[in-house]
Amino acid sequence: METVTLTYKRLPDRVNHFEQQLLYLDDDVIVTSQRVKPSSPIVQNGKTVLADNFAAIWFVFTGLWYDVGKVYNLNNEWTGYYCDIMKPVKRSMNTAGELDCFEITDLFLDLWVNPDGSYEIQDEDEFEEAIQSGAINTTLEKTARDVLSTLIVEVESGRLERQVQAVTNKMEFTDLQDYVEEMP
Repeated sequence: METVTLTYKRLPDRVNHFEQQLLYLDDDVIVTSQRVKPSSPIVQNGKTVLADNFAAIWFVFTGLWYDVGKVYNLNNEWTGYYCDIMKPVKRSMNTAGELDCFEITDLFLDLWVNPDGSYEIQDEDEFEEAIQSGAINTTLEKTARDVLSTLIVEVESGRLERQVQAVTNKMEFTDLQDYVEEMP
């Protein structure tokens, strides 16, 4: 399986690079996988839904201001979606025309979506700190808030789930859980 580099930027000047497995690519989406190392676990209804070494299948949509991570726990059970509010992805192609790396700029706000469709906004405190420090200007603040509101509508209408499923149907892996069980 092909490996691709994610350049992850966090305003004002933090840059990290992550190697991910490229699962699918077309003009509309990049799908990758990785084991995650979150800054802190997410707990919903008394259950840890995101923690170290959980598997994530990332759907990074061209032109959209968010991505979607389908998260699986250490028992390979789907725990929900982690959605980052971010600037639209930038792709970098190599001389052969293949995806070499892609870049996202995280805008701090996130949305956790449980399998039952309930959700919780994440990292509002970090977003407010970024605004106060000037890392996020008023235009970017408004855009991030608008995207979060739109994303919530997408979740409540079931469109987000249909969007992820439509991409999954195009992929080689019709059952992502089977793939996750084989991830290192």
